[in-house]
Amino acid sequence: MIHLVFLAGEEQESTKYNTYNAQLCIGDRMNFGKKSIKFKGVISDSRCPKGVTCIWAGEVKVLVEFYEDGEFKGEKIIVGSNILVDEMYVEGEVRKNKISTGSKIPVADFFSVKDLFIDNVIVLPYPNISEKISPEQYRLNLKVSEEIEED
Repeated sequence: MIHLVFLAGEEQESTKYNTYNAQLCIGDRMNFGKKSIKFKGVISDSRCPKGVTCIWAGEVKVLVEFYEDGEFKGEKIIVGSNILVDEMYVEGEVRKNKISTGSKIPVADFFSVKDLFIDNVIVLPYPNISEKISPEQYRLNLKVSEEIEED
């Protein structure tokens, strides 16, 4: 199947990106080229648990560190005002409750690149009123996008 799109009166620039995805446990690193992002931990998690009616949706704060060529470049606290995005029902049970921090987070200042950002952050698991989350249970899904400079 072929899709054709015609745009009149406007010249579009074609920007290309390398994208990298990873699911990290606390202490894990996402490596891409000579750069890496390390998931240090969850600073706070006040997201409204499933099974509770809250006035405020809450937020989750995670700490990540940035490295280039093995050298520490800095750290950043990522704060998400989070909403339960979806629930997947598989064989009668709920799996993969996801929340997302939303928009792109620029991180090019930590590296020697022009355009690099965290495109998506998902913190798992989502809180449940009947279960306490231990630090070892947290996982951080990251999607990082880096603009490719064309010669």
